[in-house]
Amino acid sequence: MNLRPWTLFFIACFTLFLLSCGSQSNSENQKNENSDATLAELNNKIANDPQNVALYVERANYYGGKENFQLAFDDLARAKQIDSTHAPIYASEGKFHFAQKRVQDAYRDYQRCLRHDPKNQDCLLEKAALDITLENFDLAFNQINDALRQNERIAYAYYLKGRIYRQTRDTTLALSSYQTAIEIDPAYYDAYIEAGLVCAASKNDLAIQYYNSAIEIKPNFIEPLYNKAMYLQETGIAIPNRYNEALACYDQIIAIDANASVAYYNKGFIYLVYQKNYSQAVNEFTKAIEKNPQYAEAFYNRGLSYEYLRKNKEALADYNQALAINPTFDLAAKGKSKVLGEN
Repeated sequence: MNLRPWTLFFIACFTLFLLSCGSQSNSENQKNENSDATLAELNNKIANDPQNVALYVERANYYGGKENFQLAFDDLARAKQIDSTHAPIYASEGKFHFAQKRVQDAYRDYQRCLRHDPKNQDCLLEKAALDITLENFDLAFNQINDALRQNERIAYAYYLKGRIYRQTRDTTLALSSYQTAIEIDPAYYDAYIEAGLVCAASKNDLAIQYYNSAIEIKPNFIEPLYNKAMYLQETGIAIPNRYNEALACYDQIIAIDANASVAYYNKGFIYLVYQKNYSQAVNEFTKAIEKNPQYAEAFYNRGLSYEYLRKNKEALADYNQALAINPTFDLAAKGKSKVLGEN
């Protein structure tokens, strides 16, 4: 039987497809096998030592890591039946409740943990984190120090101190705490972000370095790119070239997420307000609107760009659309009145 060239090509492609699927399946199977092997080993250990409370907590943590919280809580309940004073039970419960956004339950879990083991570092710090959110700063500070007395090299503890100082507006000590966290753990992404925010608030260019470090750690995260872009944008009056650097950051964000309407919007804002490039501003605001048709601010600013281009008909349409989305949008109402007054 003679096969035509396109038939041979199809067979070759289909074979490659099957091999590719097989490779992906093998990779996935390998992960599942490793996971199953871990679970099988834990099951075997529990079968041989059914009164070992630590093994139930370990298996609960395994299930929790897979977000199978019901099985995790079932194991923790079994652990409590064996020894209800075992503090790690409550540490794990707190972690899983927090992951499910059951914050009050998590807080109670950490309290129980510390009742049974006042020196449990995990519970001291996780409860402190919740106390910071509740603005129980003195209590949080004492718990952090209790943890640091046992081990002065806990990066997370200094990060939490930084949060307290930042919320109480002691930016000098906040930055110092974040820097200590980074010295202990040079890959501490959140500490770099927080340090950047502290510096940015005082227009300190160290913010750029902290954001750059965060970008190196997580190059596909939008947060550090956006923070850096905003800082460059806000300080561009003194150093005009920074507007172009900010535009480049927004382009990086768009490369990561093509639907990031705020990146297009901010590019449009730079072109409109700082660079007076109204045509380019219209293009960027249009892209923002395409990604988010309910973006009232984008309609308003595109309308303003059209107004500067003396395209009052288009400006009026955009002001009307902004008001249709947000009837209390005062700037759009004023823009509409102005355009109508000029016609």
